[in-house]
Amino acid sequence: MPPPPPSPSPSLQFEAAWALTNIASGTSAQTQAVVKSSECSTPPPWDAVPLFLRLLHSPHQNVCEQAVWALGNIIGEEASGDGPQCRDYVISLGVILPALCVLIYHTDINILVDTVWALSYLTDGGNEQIQMVIDSGVVPFLVPLLSHQEVKVQTAALRAVGNIVTGTDEQTQVVLNCDVLSHFPNLLTHPKEKINKGDFGTQKEAAWAISNLTISGRKDQVEYLVQQNVTAPFCSLLSVKDSQVVQVVLDGLKNILIMAGEEASTIAEIIEECGGLEKIENLQQHENEDIYKLAFEIIDQYFSGDDIDEDPSLIPEATQGGTFSFDPTSNLQTKEFKF
Repeated sequence: MPPPPPSPSPSLQFEAAWALTNIASGTSAQTQAVVKSSECSTPPPWDAVPLFLRLLHSPHQNVCEQAVWALGNIIGEEASGDGPQCRDYVISLGVILPALCVLIYHTDINILVDTVWALSYLTDGGNEQIQMVIDSGVVPFLVPLLSHQEVKVQTAALRAVGNIVTGTDEQTQVVLNCDVLSHFPNLLTHPKEKINKGDFGTQKEAAWAISNLTISGRKDQVEYLVQQNVTAPFCSLLSVKDSQVVQVVLDGLKNILIMAGEEASTIAEIIEECGGLEKIENLQQHENEDIYKLAFEIIDQYFSGDDIDEDPSLIPEATQGGTFSFDPTSNLQTKEFKF
């Protein structure tokens, strides 16, 4: 696609794009007014999307950034309930993904953040669109951004990765093949001062991604998760004040324990040694009913002597070797988490 013409001026392009971005972030009808006014009685109808796509190639960073932001608003959930329709329309033009695959290398942090958020909105559209993002070849360049020095880049990348692992086993494996789990121990830990302030968006996204992997992943994928030493930093989030994060972590731990089958005692030891058991015990006094019930269930089933042996539904067939005999047919938490 050719670059935008030299006129109007970059400053005017920026101001116009900014105004349209704000409109596109409004109601469904307001988004539609920006995207495609096919109801307009005087032809031709206007459509800002192709113009935004052209501005992605602008040499002026503020113009390019505003175009990415605008397209993110159009294809994302901010479209007030009309996101999928608008997203599908933008995708149908066949330009957005190639453009994002180029912009993911951009050195401007704001452009990079908006680019990764746009990718996260695309991966929030179901397995077909997850596959489309995978086929674009961007995932190997997306995963390393989990360790980017800028937290806002990490958070956006976590959302995209977290969406991908809600897909098929094969789609999840693409992310695992990019060594995604090596980034999570650091992502799940957090300075105390930030936890006390409740400012831990990156850790929240990381917890969501890990728990979704325990829901959607195959038994070998969840086993690999444990082998990558994610359990201890995952348990550390049980002491945060955000009830949603605590419940997500508890659900993830319970899923891991269930899938571990006869190796659940090994997982329980890991949880106990890293201080997770003490945190779960304390959560039995939590004001949130769902949290204290879940904490009680985990302790009752996995930390109460031989109780686990009394429930045949938790014991799979014995397997040879020292690997986890994870049972993917057990009664897992099946609701994928959305923050």
